[in-house]
Amino acid sequence: MGLLVLSLMSIAILRIYVLSTEAPSPEQATGLTGEESAILNRVNAERIRSGLKPLKISARAAVVARGHSLDMAMRHYLAHLSPDGIGPAERLKGEDISFTAVGENIYADDYRDRLHLAERAIEGWLGNAEHRATMLSDKFTETGVGVAQSDDGKTYVTQDFIR
Repeated sequence: MGLLVLSLMSIAILRIYVLSTEAPSPEQATGLTGEESAILNRVNAERIRSGLKPLKISARAAVVARGHSLDMAMRHYLAHLSPDGIGPAERLKGEDISFTAVGENIYADDYRDRLHLAERAIEGWLGNAEHRATMLSDKFTETGVGVAQSDDGKTYVTQDFIR
């Protein structure tokens, strides 16, 4: 009888916990850092301001973006093509991500204050015609954002856009 009561109490506690726990946001489920989420939120705010739909986060594209940022940080370069000649489309295809359109924005800075990284990246992209066009294109529906820091303190940001 005691075992039955203990089992029922355990089930009741588990049910209360499950019902009271909020489902994670897509950003939390993807494991985006605060910096990556801030960049995504700012990009989506700019898209909404321009009359576009916000981009949905793609966990797999975020992994690819983070990988490219890490590669740039480790090998100290800033380019859409890696030193091996691999571009955004190849990186995404390499992770079995299918798409009909692809774009990429990259950014780097060496500010020690990373608190305002999202603002600086978005300002940089908006100030560049090609990056601005990519960020505000209606052909993209999903995105992945990745941030990495090199051993010399430089911060690299990659945002991949897909449809």
